[in-house]
Amino acid sequence: MGIHHRDGYSASVEGFFVVEQTRYRLAKTNHSAFVLAEPCELAPGTEGELLVIIDGNANSRLVKLPDGVTRGQSVVSYLVAAPF
Repeated sequence: MGIHHRDGYSASVEGFFVVEQTRYRLAKTNHSAFVLAEPCELAPGTEGELLVIIDGNANSRLVKLPDGVTRGQSVVSYLVAAPF
């Protein structure tokens, strides 16, 4: 993932879905879905923090996974529960 600036791309961009201290690494995200970098399983209705760190600056929001995540699924839809 990267953010384009006038002078190039950010040096460091990381994304995670965080549930109870467990971080699931993201490959990319947008306003309604994210792509998991590694497989996992999460129950429908799971709430967690969508955390994006760009050049050391963290931004997060509370999101809910209405359909959860099944093994082998990489694209995950979410709903914003509380923007930060």
